[in-house]
Amino acid sequence: MPRLYVSLVTWLVLLVPALALTSPVGGPAILYLSGLTALTALAVNAVKRYEPMNFGALWPVSLALLLPLACMFITSAVRGVWSDSELEKLLRFALALPILWLLLRAPRRWLKHLQWSILAGALAGAAMLIVTLETLGRNAVVEIGGRYNAVAFANITLLFGAMTLLSLGWGASTRWPRVETGVKLLVAALAVYATWKSETRSSWMLLPILGLVFLLGLRNWKRRHKVYCALAVCVALIASAAAIWTFSTRMHEISRDVQGFATSANRDTSFGIRLQLWHASIIMFQKSPIVGIGPSKFREELRELQTQGIVTQEVVDGFGEPHNDLLAALSGYGLLGLISILTLYLLPAAVFFRRLASDDRVIRVGAQLGLLFCLGYCAFSLTEMMFRNMRSVPTYGLIMVTLIALTTPRPDRAGQPLR
Repeated sequence: MPRLYVSLVTWLVLLVPALALTSPVGGPAILYLSGLTALTALAVNAVKRYEPMNFGALWPVSLALLLPLACMFITSAVRGVWSDSELEKLLRFALALPILWLLLRAPRRWLKHLQWSILAGALAGAAMLIVTLETLGRNAVVEIGGRYNAVAFANITLLFGAMTLLSLGWGASTRWPRVETGVKLLVAALAVYATWKSETRSSWMLLPILGLVFLLGLRNWKRRHKVYCALAVCVALIASAAAIWTFSTRMHEISRDVQGFATSANRDTSFGIRLQLWHASIIMFQKSPIVGIGPSKFREELRELQTQGIVTQEVVDGFGEPHNDLLAALSGYGLLGLISILTLYLLPAAVFFRRLASDDRVIRVGAQLGLLFCLGYCAFSLTEMMFRNMRSVPTYGLIMVTLIALTTPRPDRAGQPLR
């Protein structure tokens, strides 16, 4: 395969984490440019036959990336609904597949540079969050950088910070190992501080996942030492949970929100609105359990439910989605949709989990990053629409396939010339 295609797509994709929180157009632009380059490379390879296509290497990630698009077509055919924006969003997931085919031909030493882009993304996200919260307030977060709301912005910042922390497992990648370690620890700490400042509650779901992924990545440790480490992680998690609950005023609001929702005294709190949206999503799913109602019909169904007293006018006026990616898929595409979104998260996670057993340190640590990334996104999707807008798709799709390519056992072509 000509070197130009591989190097261009690799270095473009490596920019995605750094641009995820800083630019609303960077990720989509890279996705389309990389996708076009990858499709061109596929066509050239089919004609010139530089090497076997080897599409088998794309399994099972191809299923994860294509199943949501297939579910959309099924629901559209059965229910007679259509959404151009939904089509474009799901096509963006599919476009990551030819990009993966090309990344599998990139040297692993190139793909490892993803750690620096993730670090840059975490640092930029933390800095923007801290400065914006100190000067303009929480509601202004949606106006900066990648145009995410405060919840999604904090989620991604903390996720990148945790991935930066795990990348220490690769050891030194520069001539200044102590400086490198110090910078990574500092960036991770800033990501935690920025998340705390954002007062986002759901972001902290990542901490037990981080602890689990860390423990799963332990290799060549004696069982006794693993037990000690597991106990230390449990103590750290309990202490963190206690500190968050004690010092976070928004955590204390949860009990008041639930009580107000139960007594109908105030259903339009942050948590109460989510409960209403989740209840409405289940009702919509029951209306069409196999193929769903179609995402474009969600707000229309909310209006009908408002007349029945199930949701308030505040919910109808302010929300057109359920604040939960899994319930959005369930209501919009039925059981097929739920299976597709779970496949998008959990099938790559299963691949990364298997690769944790590798004796290759690069693969093992890369698999830790991938497992944390997929499970973190899945957890965040329980309380927030991480794929509310199309610009969030390249962040998940391209980082996931880059880590898949990095952890795929294959000869490292670093020393082989590419034509």
